Amino acid sequence: MGHSPAQPLSGLIRGMAICGARPATRFGPFGRSRPRPRTVAQPRRRQGTGRRTQRVGGVPGVLIGIAAAAGLALFHLSQSSHVAATGYEIADLRAQVAELRAEQQQLIFQIGEARSPAVIERRAKTMLNLVALPRQSVTFAQPSTKRNK
Repeated sequence: MGHSPAQPLSGLIRGMAICGARPATRFGPFGRSRPRPRTVAQPRRRQGTGRRTQRVGGVPGVLIGIAAAAGLALFHLSQSSHVAATGYEIADLRAQVAELRAEQQQLIFQIGEARSPAVIERRAKTMLNLVALPRQSVTFAQPSTKRNK
């Protein structure tokens, strides 16, 4: 198949693919119904030119950093002193609990001692001037055998 240089190549072979070209979707005289849209390459942006970020620099930035560090240091100091004070308060309360438990044990011992018959008799003789009765003068009632209905 020869062609003369006067005839354009596209007129002879319309549906034939050329090596390295995009594949044709339709062959023959109907060809493409509309041309493919060309994508335009987006221009590259340099770094840092998009959104502008405000950077605090210079003396004001340093002063803000020092003020923030000082604020954090004071906050940390107040928290640790509060923790230490709470620790001392807990230690004092534990000592108070130990004292109260010892006092409770002492009171339980005194109650048991006061209930003993020997202490009751001694206090009755000394404080109330009571005298023990002879055994012959004490009589006990006999239980009744009849039941009242």
